[in-house]
Amino acid sequence: MGTSPRPLPHIRELDAVRGLAALMVFFHHLCFTSIDPAAWGRGINLLYNISGWGAYGVDLFFVLSGFLITSLLIKDRVHTAYYRDFYWKRALRILPLYLLCLLGLLLFVRHSGSYVLLSALFISNFAWLFHVQATGPFWTLAIEEQFYLLWPTVVRRRSVSELRRWAVTIILGCILLRFIAAFFGHHNYFFTFFRCDGLAAGALLACWYERRQTTPPNTLREHIAIGAAILTGTFIFVVTSLYSPSPDANALFAALNQTAAALLCAGAIAFLIAHSGKPWLGLFRSPLLIFFGLISYAMYMTHIYILLAYDHLRGPLLPGNLVSFATRFFGVLALTILLCLLTRYLIELPAISLRRFVLTKPTPKAEIESTLLTQ
Repeated sequence: MGTSPRPLPHIRELDAVRGLAALMVFFHHLCFTSIDPAAWGRGINLLYNISGWGAYGVDLFFVLSGFLITSLLIKDRVHTAYYRDFYWKRALRILPLYLLCLLGLLLFVRHSGSYVLLSALFISNFAWLFHVQATGPFWTLAIEEQFYLLWPTVVRRRSVSELRRWAVTIILGCILLRFIAAFFGHHNYFFTFFRCDGLAAGALLACWYERRQTTPPNTLREHIAIGAAILTGTFIFVVTSLYSPSPDANALFAALNQTAAALLCAGAIAFLIAHSGKPWLGLFRSPLLIFFGLISYAMYMTHIYILLAYDHLRGPLLPGNLVSFATRFFGVLALTILLCLLTRYLIELPAISLRRFVLTKPTPKAEIESTLLTQ
């Protein structure tokens, strides 16, 4: 084994961002994808419109994942057990709950066998090509695992400067492919090559952060780059929101919005990293958001199935009934939190504890930092 690398600092604000992303997706499914706004008044319609943006919580997850995983890969690439340790960490973190959800899907959702098979192979994001109905969040895990099948080798064999160029090339290539697809009226962003720019943007941030740890940061240039990403993303969203696209322009607007989401998420996360620890960022160190960050994986994986079970048992949501709406929202939230706590202490943490049997032995401090960053 190589020399012990410098442990990564733990950025608490990113735990809160992970929790925020999980809440965004939860809010999206509870208040947008599963209700008919025509049956409700202004208040619920406002929630409906706001929750439509919750889908971009997935993009926050992608950028966070790209940053954290690439940071760990850069730190660990001196190890002779680099690949073995990385894939064992991924397996112990992802697979126990993932496989349990697949089993539940197979047992309780009719005609889900084909989708379960694709998900078990981590190709469920291509379910459309196989004419298979997708049910659940497995497509995002498929994109991540496909990306991380190849990316560790790139990190292992390239310098940080070269990694930056690789990340920028992937980002630009992904954006270009989206606009080429839009020309043909296509906007299915479940495909990895249309959606991996968020992961690559996170990897680019990891390269920037690595350099920031060893050389004095150019604060002015950082602020300009971060501001440009946030302002460009916001500008695109504002422009596309002001114009209602014709059916022929839907794909173009979708490509613009997806690009804006990647820019905005990357810019926001870079901003938090650059200003980590500042008193005015106290909201992003709040115990509540950090709590949701700790249970974010289980929350993301299970909430939609709790929602489906609730609606199956209680019947359809009564149109215009605010009590019914609130009961459904808070009931599903409470059940989701309860299930997340159970899975965390009965499945996730016991699985993570198995690392001591399969990983090479780091220093105690490095082991603690690595566990914190990958939970």
